[in-house]
Amino acid sequence: MSDCNLKSILEKIARKYNCKIWINKKIGRRISFIEKSGNEYYLPPMVVYEDDKFIIFTENLERSDEEFKKLIQEVVDCARNN
Repeated sequence: MSDCNLKSILEKIARKYNCKIWINKKIGRRISFIEKSGNEYYLPPMVVYEDDKFIIFTENLERSDEEFKKLIQEVVDCARNN
């Protein structure tokens, strides 16, 4: 078990970028919800990260920068270690 806290990383992203963000695990052709943070915006979700095991969606993301990319990688690393 890792000492990272997936929920707190997602909360940090949601606050800083004023968005909703959630991570799912791919299981074959299906995806299984893991964790989310942020308010509901009722906008179409955008895929901000996808690999063979995980997919991360956001709503209302208006900008991303290098820090956002680092935080996304932190989310993925944390999910892999849990």
